[in-house]
Amino acid sequence: MRKLSARLLIGLLLVSDLSLAQTSGEDIKHRIDLAIEPLMEQQNIPGMAIAIIRPSGTSVFNYGVDARINGAPVNNETLFEIGSLTKPFTATLASLADLQGKFDLKAPVSSALPELQGTAFDEITGANLATYTGGGLPLFVPEDITDRESLMKWYRGWQPTEPVGKSRTYSNPSIGLLGIATAASLDDDFVEAMHSQVFEPLGMFQTWYEVPHAKQEHYALGEDKDGNPKRVSPGVVDDEAYGIKTTANDLAKFVQANLGLLEIDETLQVAINATRNGHYQVGEMKQGLVWETYPLPVTLATLRSGNGYDMILEPNATSAITPSMAPSEDVWVNKTGSTNGFGAYIAMVSGQQTGIVMLANKNYPNEARIEAAFRIMASLGLIEDTRK
Repeated sequence: MRKLSARLLIGLLLVSDLSLAQTSGEDIKHRIDLAIEPLMEQQNIPGMAIAIIRPSGTSVFNYGVDARINGAPVNNETLFEIGSLTKPFTATLASLADLQGKFDLKAPVSSALPELQGTAFDEITGANLATYTGGGLPLFVPEDITDRESLMKWYRGWQPTEPVGKSRTYSNPSIGLLGIATAASLDDDFVEAMHSQVFEPLGMFQTWYEVPHAKQEHYALGEDKDGNPKRVSPGVVDDEAYGIKTTANDLAKFVQANLGLLEIDETLQVAINATRNGHYQVGEMKQGLVWETYPLPVTLATLRSGNGYDMILEPNATSAITPSMAPSEDVWVNKTGSTNGFGAYIAMVSGQQTGIVMLANKNYPNEARIEAAFRIMASLGLIEDTRK
């Protein structure tokens, strides 16, 4: 691929920035409507909230209802389950604890959890867990694991099925153990540490693991692929891997922080930035601490493949990036998230300091989310429309 000169790249960025800055709120909404309204009809989605994050601020656009039956219109207080978009938050807390000198991402996990000493986790690091390269941990915790005691017993007996650091296998137990080890290093409860060290400093005051009684009226009712009402069930690693419920506006603050658009503590900003560093090359994607990064221009087919079932359900060969690489400006950064009844997506174009949050109370295919986000970002002039 021919590289753009620095002067040309800067010129293109300036033109795009100017174009977006001159786009009115009504025009932006029209462009989003053109992508979201057909998506909701095609996927039979009851409600959605879309946030567009720009240097000039965040705009939130709400669609549909928070429940199929007797639902209220989606509004700025509507809480959605975000599924695996919880994982970047866990990686952020781990990165912050690492900077604080309390948790070493490069050290064996067993150094933070003595109960795992003498197990496979003597050879698996926190960074391995955060990049899914810890030897093939499965997608889910076995169904018969119902409490911490049985969970830790299972970890103690687990053996790698893939070479550590040479294969990526997407996994809830991987990020779950990362969160457990981080909390142990902080000598704190995981949820309390997340609220005090990440949510509150970012101004995320409508974000929860367990929705309070006073907020239940704003908690959307999800819908599975067959149209059955669903909310996430409790699990032993739900807080760490898939348990957050939040609003589009609150989640947009996390995106703002990742784009350098919030005034926050310097250490927290460095920790957030470090989660996007590339640790492994996996096909065309660089794997960060949960975040996934693609160089621009990127094709829709590449994004679909990188977020497809083969990447989620199968081991994928990796190539280590040593030392880890800070992402360039001209990249697409993304992560999907799902529960049985909800579907979520974040994408960011770092060089434009622009991102999109998509929340829905329906579990619908990743490829449909990605195509809608891609269409919106292209319509705003932020990326090359490679669908043509």
